[in-house]
This record gives sequence, C-alpha cells and structure tokens, in this order.
Amino acid sequence: MRFAVNYSTKAGDLVKAGKIDCDLFKCPEWDGLLKAATAIKPIYLHLDITLGRDQLQKLDFDRLKQMLVETATPHVNCHLVATPELKIGNKTDRKKLLKQWVKELEVLKREFAGYPVISENLPFEPPIPEYHLASDAELISKAILETDTGLLLDISHARITADTLRINCQEYVEKLPLDRLHELHITGVRRYHGFLEDHFEMQPEDWSSAEWAAEQIRVGEWREPEIVAFEYGGVGERFSWRTETWALEEQVPRLFKLFCGNKLGRLHTHNNPRF
Repeated sequence: MRFAVNYSTKAGDLVKAGKIDCDLFKCPEWDGLLKAATAIKPIYLHLDITLGRDQLQKLDFDRLKQMLVETATPHVNCHLVATPELKIGNKTDRKKLLKQWVKELEVLKREFAGYPVISENLPFEPPIPEYHLASDAELISKAILETDTGLLLDISHARITADTLRINCQEYVEKLPLDRLHELHITGVRRYHGFLEDHFEMQPEDWSSAEWAAEQIRVGEWREPEIVAFEYGGVGERFSWRTETWALEEQVPRLFKLFCGNKLGRLHTHNNPRF
C-alpha cells in the first residue's frame, strides 16, 4: 500500500523542503503538470474517463496507454455516471444503466489489457440528480462483479451520498465490493453553498471516517488497496483556492502514519516497483 497526495505547487515545495513526505503524487493527465510533479516524486494518473454516457469513442486510447506506461500507473480508473432521464426507482432504467456500464467496462478491459480497471463511486447531491442512480451501491457492485473489475472507493463521495439520502454512511459503503478495493480516496468535507462538498482540508469530524477505513483495512475486512490518496489541494481554478500550506503540513503526515505507519522513515525513490 502506497500513500499519495494530490500534486500542487505547495505540496511539491513542502516535499522538497522535507516538511512532508508521500510515496506518490496523484495527477490528472496534464502534460505540463506531470513534468513538474515527476521532478519531485513518482506519480500516477487519475484519468478523466466516464462510463454510462456512451462517450468512450472520444478517448485517445493510444495516448492514454503511452502515458500509463511512462508514469507506471498501476491501474485504469473510471467514473460511473448516468444520464438525467434515468430514474432510480425505474427497473427498466436500472437495467439499462447496468447494461451500459458493463458494456463500457468490457471495452476498457479490452483496450487496456494487462491493467486492472477500477470504478469510482460518485457523490449524489441535489444539484446533480443524475448521480442518484449512478451512486446506487447495488448497481455499482453488480457492474464490478459482472465484469470482474475493481473498486475505487471515495469515502468523501460516500459520505456526501449518505448525507443526501439520510442513510448511514458505513452501511452504504459496506454494500460495495470491498474485497475488490484497489484505491481509496480521503478528503475533508464541509458545507459549501448549502451542500456538502469534498476536496477540503480535514475537519475534526472527518478523521473518524478515515480512521474507520484504516481499521477496516488493518483487520482485513477490506482488501488492502494499492494506493490511498489524500485528494486535498491541486492546481487550476477548481483546486488552487483551497490548497493551504498549513493543512498539507499538518495533515499529510498524520494520514501517512494512519495508513502506512510502518513505512515512515524509509527513503522513497523513483525506483519503486510497480504492483
């Protein structure tokens, strides 16, 4: 299990100064950013692939394959979405979405042969009603099991979904195929414009969910993921305004210790083996 942090210039500066450490930087597939991040730490890609809207034909598979090789990214991630007209209580709509997900997951398996394909749960909140069906734990599990693929569990997304539906978050998470967990995402959440949003620094109430996840992995209730990523900070308009040096300096070491405490003190090099 390796610990990753979203790449940002502030995170990079802290790593270079020896104030924080991680195994990897998590990066989007942006060429300029990849060059800057790789100069400091090994990286892996978080791809912008969505399933459920019949848009895979727009992907440049050759380019993505080359980037996966160049970055030694261990798996291919995707996001399970739906279209607005599909309703969660409609059996026909549920079957239609599951069929579409399975079809597109099989395409990814074929195109990226040799790489595990992993699906991420997305957050359902009122401004994005199409995520209601897409966040359904039963459907997500069926798609993953039918295609023999893996899970990318985003704990913050699960918390947002549970908050919207007024259900217990742990019970929601436990309906997912946790024996197929390959990657785990952790962030802080807070109310923003009236809704619960993620990608913030950890608040006191956020640590309990992170500690719960770490314990489930430790005792073997969940498969040990290849990567645990702190999705705080980043670059660009969406993330730079909520990237604070103090938060990285305080919270990265605590999360690293929580999930990978036995690794602290090791030298992390660019020669880490692939999974």
